[in-house]
Amino acid sequence: MSMFLQTVYEGIINGSSLALVAMGIALVWGVMGILSFSQGEFLMIAMFTAYYLNLYLGLDPIVSLPICMVVMFIIGFFIYKVIIARALKGPVLGQRLITFALSMVLINLALLCFKGDFRLVQNVAIDGTIDLGVVIIAKNKLVPFVISVCVAGFMFWFLNKTRIGKAIRATSMNKTAAGLVGIDSEKAYALAFGLSAAIAGAAGCALTYYYYIYPNVGANFQLFGFIAVVMGGFGSIPGALVGGLIMGLADSLTGVYFSPSFKYVGICVAFLLIVQFKPKGLFGGK
Repeated sequence: MSMFLQTVYEGIINGSSLALVAMGIALVWGVMGILSFSQGEFLMIAMFTAYYLNLYLGLDPIVSLPICMVVMFIIGFFIYKVIIARALKGPVLGQRLITFALSMVLINLALLCFKGDFRLVQNVAIDGTIDLGVVIIAKNKLVPFVISVCVAGFMFWFLNKTRIGKAIRATSMNKTAAGLVGIDSEKAYALAFGLSAAIAGAAGCALTYYYYIYPNVGANFQLFGFIAVVMGGFGSIPGALVGGLIMGLADSLTGVYFSPSFKYVGICVAFLLIVQFKPKGLFGGK
């Protein structure tokens, strides 16, 4: 029982990190209908930002989290205005591939600026373990889970209760109708893309607590983030959270009870089962 609980704990922690990436992808798809292949690279930029804020200013990643989110929001907003907005006026294939091209540019720029070295934030504020007898909780790994739940709660509140959030939702439902009632769809799109980058900023700060930082760090999170979005339902923030947690549990349980080499098989089996019975995802409707 102790090993099972420990495995579930590790799965939830790993899944919460994937969920943070998936939320940003779900937001961009739900509002704009394009796949954000650059979400993993936004995560990477945020991790480097948190790392250098810690290195030169001594800021713990938790302290630098709001700074990273603001920085990433500005970057996301700027990228939308300069690149994405123009692509949306072109063919559908161009819309799908523009963020993929952006991700390649960001990875190679990071390699040029930071090289391929692995970095790690030292001396984080939240460290140590809590031994509950049946499970040992690493405090630093609780950070991504807490941030993931907080971000999901904030996004749900923001999109459903605020005027700006409702405008973004209205634009996602029907851009033309939203424009007829006075909603600036371009502004809504820019805000949504900026928010998705800000979510990646939160994910980056969370991951620096225990994960290595390097230019290609976002690749795996990007891939599994897409799978989590499909599991939960495209465009659903709660679905992205649940999808990420399911993936983390599948990964952890398969690795412990079968073989570490089958971890990805467990994820794919969970994915296939969900899509088989819920083609639109768990929160994607009928």
